[in-house]
Amino acid sequence: MKYFELNDDINFPSRWYLGDIAEVDNWKLATSAPEGATNLKIELVRDGEEMDFTFTETYGLPIVSRKIYEALSDIKGIAFIPIQVQWKRCSTDYYALVIYEIVECVDEVNSEFQKFEQNDPVRPDKAGEYRAFMKLRLDANKIPGLDIFRLKKFEVAVVISENVKERLESIGATGMNLAVVV
Repeated sequence: MKYFELNDDINFPSRWYLGDIAEVDNWKLATSAPEGATNLKIELVRDGEEMDFTFTETYGLPIVSRKIYEALSDIKGIAFIPIQVQWKRCSTDYYALVIYEIVECVDEVNSEFQKFEQNDPVRPDKAGEYRAFMKLRLDANKIPGLDIFRLKKFEVAVVISENVKERLESIGATGMNLAVVV
């Protein structure tokens, strides 16, 4: 099976930019749904065209439209939390996409990357974790049949299966940029 890194299409014409969700820890929300999280509000940083998929500016939390929610609602290992975009009347409902699964599956031999060093001046707490990828390749043998997951030691990355890619393409979802990783 093929897998793809799912990214925000930063070249989407006249796009909007969404900021933080005020009521919760945005980084924790990326991989766990807080108890009783309802009526969350997200900051509109710059108004523009709505997108079916985008990341929040600071934490890379996926924000998806009702169209994506309906297409993926039966996928295991994820949750959707309704959010309201502040200062904008949207044409559809939006949700924070929480991705519970984190998998250690980077193929370091065929990838090009940098890691945080032991005495990194900015993030010494991340020593040994990935800082950036110039080329990302995954070891398919280490992926336990998941459709959506994040990468261990590089949780900002969102990986989707070919099944999810096909679902998103079949509904004409906007705002996505996909790169093959397996």
